[in-house]
Amino acid sequence: MAFSDFKSILDVSEKYNTILETGELFDKVPVLELPNYLIEDLAFSFTLKKPSPSEIAMSENFISPMIRFVTRRHPNLTYWSREYDLRFDDILYGTPDYLFSYTEKQSRVTRNNPLICVAEAKIDNFTNAWGQALAEMLACQKLFPDMIIYGFTTNGLSWEFGKLENNLFIQDTGTYSISENPTQIAGILDWIFADAVIQAKRHLGIL
Repeated sequence: MAFSDFKSILDVSEKYNTILETGELFDKVPVLELPNYLIEDLAFSFTLKKPSPSEIAMSENFISPMIRFVTRRHPNLTYWSREYDLRFDDILYGTPDYLFSYTEKQSRVTRNNPLICVAEAKIDNFTNAWGQALAEMLACQKLFPDMIIYGFTTNGLSWEFGKLENNLFIQDTGTYSISENPTQIAGILDWIFADAVIQAKRHLGIL
């Protein structure tokens, strides 16, 4: 098997006895104001959007710009875009669309750096995206036990978030629109990254 073989969070739950819940995780997280250049860039990207856009196009135009902006606010965060081969065993393996790790020094990026968040980008297939994302979150947790692992899925326009703590996966009830609430999406990402860095430092005994 591989991450892509998990078609829903139920697939993961049945194999690994993961408890599934929903809740309002991030509805009260403060928004993060965006600079004018990013707002203008997103607006321009909407004018370029095709009727049936590819995942690559949506990633380049909407997902990556938002991730890059928020990631820069967290110097101990490294993100990997379809370039990190994540493997726990012969079942939990593959390459996440986006993967985030804690890095004490950017000049020392190794596979020993705690993995703290994953993301999957799918065009209007959130069920499948969450199946892969949860499997990836589980692999991160097995590699770095006792850590809270965050995850999100997006088609570029709509974003969903969740977290895995022990064997409990909580999926946020909200679906956030980048056209209507880009500052809310940025705020949630910022909060997740900040908390994930704290979790990684505790795991390493730094805090």
